[in-house]
This record gives sequence, C-alpha cells and structure tokens, in this order.
Amino acid sequence: MGTINPRGKRFQCDYTVPNGARLRPSFDTYDQANEWLRTVEEKVRTGQDVSLDVAHTTRAIVMNLRELAEEVLNRHWRGCKSELSLWRNAKDVYLRLGASRSVKEVDERLIDDLVYQLERDGKSNGTINRRLAALSKMLRHAYRRGYVMRIPVIERKREPEGRIRWVTEIEEHAMINKLREIGRDEMADFCTVLVDTGLRTGELFKLKVRDVNVSERIVYLWDTKNGRSRSVPLTTRALDALQRNHKVDTDARLFTFTQDEFSHAWKTMKNLVGLNGDKDFVPHCLRHTCASRLIQRGVDLRVVQEWLGHRAIATTLRYAHLAPKNLKNAVAVLETSGMAVTQDI
Repeated sequence: MGTINPRGKRFQCDYTVPNGARLRPSFDTYDQANEWLRTVEEKVRTGQDVSLDVAHTTRAIVMNLRELAEEVLNRHWRGCKSELSLWRNAKDVYLRLGASRSVKEVDERLIDDLVYQLERDGKSNGTINRRLAALSKMLRHAYRRGYVMRIPVIERKREPEGRIRWVTEIEEHAMINKLREIGRDEMADFCTVLVDTGLRTGELFKLKVRDVNVSERIVYLWDTKNGRSRSVPLTTRALDALQRNHKVDTDARLFTFTQDEFSHAWKTMKNLVGLNGDKDFVPHCLRHTCASRLIQRGVDLRVVQEWLGHRAIATTLRYAHLAPKNLKNAVAVLETSGMAVTQDI
C-alpha cells in the first residue's frame, strides 16, 4: 500500500514495487499524486510491467545532462535529417554546463551562464538560439519523463534577417562555365536546376529518375525539409539538365556525386571566378536566386511560397522588398489622389 505525504507545497508518493524498488516521485497537487499512485498499484495488481515507472522515478535522482542528451538523441533525433547538427548542439550544451551535472540543477541562472559563454566565444545569435533550442528539447523531454518538476524559462536571442545573397546572371554564367571547364558537367547541370527550381541542395541530391515527369515538365518532391511533399514546374533548360543525367534505373538518383565532392568543386569554382572572399556565395544562394527572380518578375508571394515549399508566408516575405514596382504602383495611387484634391480646390 502506498502513501502520499505533503512536502512543502508539493505531495510525495511513497510506494515499493514487488522487486523492492522504492518509488518516491513528487507532484504539484494531491490529485496528481493520487492518480499516479492508483495507476502504479493497478499495474502491480494486474501483473503489468512497471519497469518504466521505476526507471522514470529513480533515474530522476541521478540523471545528468549527458545521459539526458543521449536519451533525447535516441528517442527524438535518431534518423532525422538534422540528426548530426542537433547532436552537436546538444553536446556543446552539456560540455559547457558539465556533462555530469544533474538535470535538476539547470535553472535560469545556469542558462544565462551558458549564453554568456557562447557570446564570449563569439557565437552569433542564430548559433546561440540553436544551442538553446537543443537544451529546450532536452528539458521538455526531462519534464515529460519526470526527471525535473519544472522547465526553466529560456529566452531566445533576437536574430537579424540577414542579407539575402542571390546570383546575378553574369555570376551564374561564370559559375556554370567554370564548372564545365574543370570537368564538372554534372555539377554544372545540378546548379542550373537549383537556380531554375529553387530546390534545396538536399532535395535535389535525393531526386530520382521516377520523380521527374517529362511530359508534364514537373518534378515531385516527397522527402522535404518541412515534411510536406510538393511539385515544382521545370523550365526548358532545367528539364534538359535533368535529362542529360537520366539513368535507366528509375529508382536511381539523377545526380550521383557526393556532397563532399560537390563542396570541393564549389570551392574550386568559387576561387576561379574571383568570389573566394564572398562568404555568402554558397550553394543555398541559388535557392535565393530562384525566389528573387520570381518576385522581381511579378510572381505573387503566395505562389512563390508554394513553389519554394515554405510552411509559413513569413519566410517568403523576406523577399517582398525585391518587388519595387509594387511601391511604385502605390505612389501612383497617391499621385492620382493628390491631383483630385488639387482640382477640387
């Protein structure tokens, strides 16, 4: 028979399971404690496995940040697209705070210390927010598992929108020609498709022969960053570039080089065209190029959002200022209005 004892403003259960493990979790209210106690007693009475309950309530005493990070990795991040970067962020957090530090010790003061360390090391606000996001995920997992009784407040840093770097037609011509000159025709086609479709490099790397509908001039994307499939129309030159890399096996990838090979060729090309000092000239700017050209040529923002696969219109709005003719139209409306008032006078 278990008991419930008040401990300050909280209520602590005390129950010993048949294998001798003593469970003593605490709860904010008596009802929560009573519900937990009744659930465990019912499991024991009906012969259900209570090992998970034992693990959750006993490990809360000794759970440290490294163990928590590893548990979150295995439970939530393993196998996802960003597994490596998520783990790197979590690892940096627990190394800075102390791998053996108890999860229960993490509070607002420690989080402020973490942010100070990151700022002192010259990390950008975006990088700091990525670390805080990893810590937040860890703490939310800990709370759901009963390792901590509260989640400390985590204040994110304000991130500037940053400069949108797109490629001019002259730069694009130099880029494509230089890749062909160094014998990287396949990569030249790859870049051409990126510019004309706005695909992410990861999406294009995974594109298979069967995902291209030649008659409809469309590519189908099933595995995207935000988890939503979409289709993107093809320009004539993008379709030609894809067909030059056609494979007999419909399940084969269209572009067979590796990410490392592409990165090396990009750096070589970047140096040869005289853009080695431009840190924003990266493959992702080809996606910006597609978006910028669509906006500059009058395509509606909602259409661009669907084209690029943005989950939120706010992401697409970063490109809105590239459509100056909309402002000119607004000025024309005001000019007309002003003329009418003058005539009335």
